[in-house]
Amino acid sequence: MYHVRFLKVPYCKCLQYSPKSGSSKKSSTKLYSGKTVSARKTVDRLQASSASILTVSSVVTLTTDLGDCFFYGNATLSVSLIASSRSSSEVTNVAHTKVQWKTGMRALPIELDVSVKQLDRIMKNGGVDVRFHMSVSLCMDSEYKDENAMYVDSKGDPLTAFLPVTSLGFWFSGAEDPSAGKNAIQRSIRYDNDNHRYVSRDIPIGTTSLKLLEETGESVARHLWDSGILLGKFLTLSNQNSDIFLKHLKGSSKPMNILELGCGCGIVGLTLSRVFPQSHVVLTDLDSARDVCEHNIALNCTRSSSRTRGKIEFSSFDWESGNNTTEENAKVYDVEWDLVVSCDCTYNADSFDLLTDVLLKVVSQRTKLLLVHKERHGSEARVFELLKEKNNLLFRWRQQLEPAAARSRADILVQV
Repeated sequence: MYHVRFLKVPYCKCLQYSPKSGSSKKSSTKLYSGKTVSARKTVDRLQASSASILTVSSVVTLTTDLGDCFFYGNATLSVSLIASSRSSSEVTNVAHTKVQWKTGMRALPIELDVSVKQLDRIMKNGGVDVRFHMSVSLCMDSEYKDENAMYVDSKGDPLTAFLPVTSLGFWFSGAEDPSAGKNAIQRSIRYDNDNHRYVSRDIPIGTTSLKLLEETGESVARHLWDSGILLGKFLTLSNQNSDIFLKHLKGSSKPMNILELGCGCGIVGLTLSRVFPQSHVVLTDLDSARDVCEHNIALNCTRSSSRTRGKIEFSSFDWESGNNTTEENAKVYDVEWDLVVSCDCTYNADSFDLLTDVLLKVVSQRTKLLLVHKERHGSEARVFELLKEKNNLLFRWRQQLEPAAARSRADILVQV
């Protein structure tokens, strides 16, 4: 699986020259987002100008979840600029283009031309609630081939091959720029708060989807990983394998206490809260993952939602328990868990002893242990050896997650 990632989130910086008029001075102090430096909270029409087109730029890449391999092949990507209102579900397509990723690329610049008149019309109708988003995905009619034949199947689901990405909301600003000459207006893109740090992903979960934020930076903890995505797809399939797998996980009909170690963005815990809606799910990770995880819980688990009638929460937890507060340890160690989950936590061999020690502390006689991982190196087998050596934990059910090219596997372990 490859992930479409922004190396540079959408940006725009250009000069626009307004015609001479008595109102030009007023209009040049207005921000295009609908905000204003004057007392009047209105949206002025963009002045007709020689710069009738604005160019929105960004830079994307196609890489694996850890960023350790670029897509080595040809593919056509679809780029769209859409507008939406925070007070409405209506979406407007503003502009669209196609770009070519070619074999050997590590980065792909994108330039999307947008009509100033169209932006003006959208802003006039939507006012201060309007935000713009750039979406980049594989063209559905694109033929692609991974020359390394390592991660994608050209006959498979395109979403499983290339995970689309959408920027968070931004708006266009404009202000006088005296250094550029009379009547010159500097136009640029502005983001709300920390929106430039995150992107949005829509992950299909059965007949619905999860809407998840992911950080654009290099943080391992706040990225989506392949195994979590593929596990969610597998658990919500209606086929014999997934049904049997779920029966092994569930065991009984009563609500479960579910603990996830190393939750990252929260995709696995959120999926389990959909699959087992009456359960209490606790997602744990280092405190640096708190903001993005709690945001994703809020995005997908409203109080009125019938999809998650149980309870789901984030709790900060360091596997080196000495770094935790008494309250943090109590949330993990003072509960009898029915299901403990760890997904994509075996990539770092240095943490194997810490991981297995924590797992054995939280696993009781009745606990099912679900380990999900992508086979990145042979040393990962050591985790299973340690679990057997320390407490005779053996896997009862092993499931290869599709597509096989993604090399992801789910193991249910029980005490024997």
